Amino acid sequence: MDDDTPAGLAPVDRDRFPARGVNSLAPMGPRALARAFDALLLAVPYLVITIVAMMAVTGFDVDATADDLGLSTTQQYLLLIGPAVALVVVYETICTTLWGQTAGKVVAGVRVARLGNGRCPLWWESAIRIALPGLVALVPHGLALFVAVCLYLAAGFDPLGRSVPDRAAGTVVVRAR
Repeated sequence: MDDDTPAGLAPVDRDRFPARGVNSLAPMGPRALARAFDALLLAVPYLVITIVAMMAVTGFDVDATADDLGLSTTQQYLLLIGPAVALVVVYETICTTLWGQTAGKVVAGVRVARLGNGRCPLWWESAIRIALPGLVALVPHGLALFVAVCLYLAAGFDPLGRSVPDRAAGTVVVRAR
């Protein structure tokens, strides 16, 4: 069975998708725009959640530093990155499960579809798409965020333009308009 073939499906090729217009394969540009828009959209809630989390950890002492708390570098990293990953996983999972799109994808004119039938992904497929890079980003190492980004850049080497998370979830990103 071909690597592009989810269990029980015929081999997948670009010919199943229109060359342009609705349901054609989405190029990297609109996909990157969607990610950037979603990142900006989630920045404010992330900052609020992170500030509240840090205040709770410091006992609401605004003068406390990481050294005062005795937090390891790993704990500090997780305190900063953890809320971002959690927020993105919840947001992306809910939006792509219900509508196939996040706000950024609506702006960019793309949507996520199940490879087998073109419908919105199931909740666990949506969760896999975003949790995979999220879990990699949680690894407290300088290269972790780079590796998480590379999971998406792999789409440039896939015949259907699918990232590693898309391949794991059995999804594809297509144009919505």
